[in-house]
Formats: sequence, structure tokens, C-alpha cells
Amino acid sequence: MTESATPLLDAKRSNEQWNIVAYTRLGFAMTARAAKYTGLYLTGKTPSTLPYMIGIKGAMLFPVIETVSLRQARAFQKTVLSVVDFTHGLGSPAKKAKWATPVSGKSWKGFWIPFQDQTKKEDKKAKDVSIADIPIGTGCDMVVLTIHGGGYIDGNALMSLDYIKHWMKSAQKEQQIKIGIVAVEYSLSPEVAYPVAMNEIIAAYTDLIQNHNVSSKRIVLFGDSAGGNITLGTSLKLRDAFQELGAPAGHILICPWVRSSDPLENSMFDFVSTTGCEVYTEAYIQNQAENMRCPYTSPISAPTLAGLAPMLIFIGGVEILRPSIEQFVTKASAEGVEVTTVLREGRQHNYMLFDDFSTPEDRFEAWQAMSKFVVEAHHRFQKIST
Repeated sequence: MTESATPLLDAKRSNEQWNIVAYTRLGFAMTARAAKYTGLYLTGKTPSTLPYMIGIKGAMLFPVIETVSLRQARAFQKTVLSVVDFTHGLGSPAKKAKWATPVSGKSWKGFWIPFQDQTKKEDKKAKDVSIADIPIGTGCDMVVLTIHGGGYIDGNALMSLDYIKHWMKSAQKEQQIKIGIVAVEYSLSPEVAYPVAMNEIIAAYTDLIQNHNVSSKRIVLFGDSAGGNITLGTSLKLRDAFQELGAPAGHILICPWVRSSDPLENSMFDFVSTTGCEVYTEAYIQNQAENMRCPYTSPISAPTLAGLAPMLIFIGGVEILRPSIEQFVTKASAEGVEVTTVLREGRQHNYMLFDDFSTPEDRFEAWQAMSKFVVEAHHRFQKIST
């Protein structure tokens, strides 16, 4: 009998208990993790910069992928995201449709989130204009192509819609920059493995340039977590095989997974687990030998990062990916890439994207840094256009 190349993934797909049993076990695991974290907090053994309510929520999320099956983990995540959308007034397709309209092109699909002036009261004429009538790439200074996180196996293109619309407002108000968003709904693993998701991002990028008259120097790639991995893989592939399209104006990377060969270590202070990372890796690259150290799945393994566009990289101070991200920053900087980092001590993975894992100050700091980065990219575009 041939040994499976993806044993952890296979176990997560096949070893499934009844929902009531699985979620009861998960409830006990979350309670135990919360109790342990509380004990550490009360004895002064948690980071002083990590607020208790943020830390305990992360501690409670940690056991999800460790405890339940892949299908059940996805169902849990879908429920959590639905609750988040509801609390932000985005709990129905109709409410999301006020901000995002479905779009598609050859070999890709997603959503166009056009710039909307959120600093003025909505008038009747504005209400009469459907966002579906706003052509992709128009009405804005820069286009941000977003690639969501979720360990390659989960998430959706609009999972951070509330965060994105607040950033768009902040960028307009604080930096006088108008941003439009193209959010790609890429194919998830393990049903579809590498390189399909990356190729779909390249297809969207190509479509923007060739069919929507958007210069590559008006496009900023934005990826969080596993989406950051896909973003970097995409950019390397564009550099290596699609030079005629031109490099993007820059990258915004939220706690990107660069897939260092160094082993990860679990932490009581981050919700990302080593088991989860192994499952996600098996799902995405199917443990194919040629893909394990491929630069498009492991950007830190690229022979060189030279030639990549400027990067703004966010790092959570207590996230388990911090060491590998810092290694990547060192490598990129040494190879001539312009890199700006924002390190937030006492914060977990992807901290600024969700209210439960960040403070208002965290989110404002991130909006400010991202807006400044996009403004600088826009200035570079203006210089080459005149």
C-alpha cells in the first residue's frame, strides 16, 4: 500500500465525528485553553502589551483545526465570519452589494469595490447610481488587488469588507487618495491545489491591464496570511515569466506566510497552530516534491527577490510566523527590495483585520501606514506618466 503524501490532510478529511460530539470536544478544548491563558495572565506570565480580552480570544481559537475535521473547521469559520459581518451591518448579500459587485474575466472571478465618497452625506443622485455601473478601475487613483487569507482552505474575497471600506474612508480623509478594490475569489484547496489560485490572481492582474486599461503602476497587490504567500508567489511569477505586463506598484502584506524551512513553534499567545500550518501546506501543494521549495510557494526560498516592487509588511509581535517574516524582510532588504515594516508588539496573526484582535489604535495605525504607502506608489505613477 502506497503511503499517503498528505497524511494530516487525509485524517482531517476522513476522521470526522458527529457534529454534536466534535463541537462539544471543541468547546471543552476552548474552555481549557482559556483557563490556561487566564492562569498565565493572573500570574503575570503573558506579554504586558497583549490585552487580556484579545489574548483570550486568540487562545480560544487555537484548538479549532486541532480538534475538528476540515469540513467542521470550515463550518465553524463560516459561522464566525457571518457573525462578524452581522455585527458590522454586512450580514446580508443586499448590504454587501452596496459596496461590492461581482465581476469576472478569463480564468478568474471576484468583486469590484469602487471608490465611494464616505466623507459626505449620501444624496439621492448618489443612491441612483449603481456600483455595478462603475467600470473596473475607474473613479479612483489606485487599484488594490486583494488576495484573502484562510490557510488556502477557507475564507472568501469579502471576509474583510468592513476593514477595507473603513480603510478606503481613512485613505480619502487622511491622505486624499481614492482607492478602488478588486477582490479575487480564488479557488480553495485541497479541492484545487497549487498553482491554480496563483494563476487566477495572475489572470485578474492581466485582465486589469489588458482589458480595463489599468496600468500595472496603478496596481498594489494586497495579501494577508496565506494570501500574502500567494501574493508574493504571484509577484515572483510576474517578474520571471510575464515581464511584458510590468511589475505592480507595490505590495501590502499582512503577516504573510513566507514558508521558511525553519520549524514553527506553538505559542499560548497566538491562534495559529503548527498542526494547522502543516494541514494548510498539504492542502495547497499536496506535498509534491517539486513544489515544496518552489519560490512561488515558498517565497523565502527564491534564489533572489531582486526586482520586486516595494513592500509594506505588517508583523504581529506574538505570532508564530514572526521569525520567518523577519528572515524574509532581511533577505528582501539585502537583495535591494524597498521594505517598510510595521511591528505591533503584543499582537497576534492578522491582528488589525478584525476588531476582536486589535484596538482602534492598531487599526488606525495600519490604515495610516497603508494609505501612505499607496500615496507614495501613486506619486511614482504620476512621475512616469508625465
